[in-house]
Amino acid sequence: MYNPHYFTGEVGDKRRSYEIKFDFAGNTVRFVSSDGVFSKTHIDPGTKILLKALFECMEMPEEFDVLDLGCGYGVIGIIIAKMRPKANITMVDVNPIAIRLARKNVEINGLSNVTIIRSDLYSQLKGRKFDFIVSNPPLAAGYKVVFSLIEGAKEYLKENGSIILVLKKGHNTISRKMAETFGNVNIIIKKSGYRVFQSIKR
Repeated sequence: MYNPHYFTGEVGDKRRSYEIKFDFAGNTVRFVSSDGVFSKTHIDPGTKILLKALFECMEMPEEFDVLDLGCGYGVIGIIIAKMRPKANITMVDVNPIAIRLARKNVEINGLSNVTIIRSDLYSQLKGRKFDFIVSNPPLAAGYKVVFSLIEGAKEYLKENGSIILVLKKGHNTISRKMAETFGNVNIIIKKSGYRVFQSIKR
């Protein structure tokens, strides 16, 4: 499970900082990270495979509205913003440390097409609609949280919009929940013990 301090941002007085460089599709992207966030010292494999699915296995349009839900220090949303400068990216997380880091990383990478909001899932997004909701979901928080993420997506997706999640192999309960909620689910990519699933709002 998450350390209980994850949701308050309290990790003590000696929080270490980290610098990460990530090369993706010809772009070198810099991130700062720290104690108190997921995968603080490196880009985790699930995130890399999700990005591969988005940009190598799908035809992502040039202009769209995307929500990076549970953004952490901002890797997924920032890469999308770099790759699609005409798109509008919204990044949310419940953890104030993650929000501060994500804002810093947007600044470091010189992006102007990103909005960052502290939100417990969709709680601060009333009235917003997105073409894509993408997430490396917080499995450590339990199925209840992940199921709420999936069920809530229906209200916040545009018609024909997609929710796209990366999961480790074996999390069939979650992919079944996607199928139950949306009436469809498909696998975009299988790689290194991970699966990227997509459900479309019809």
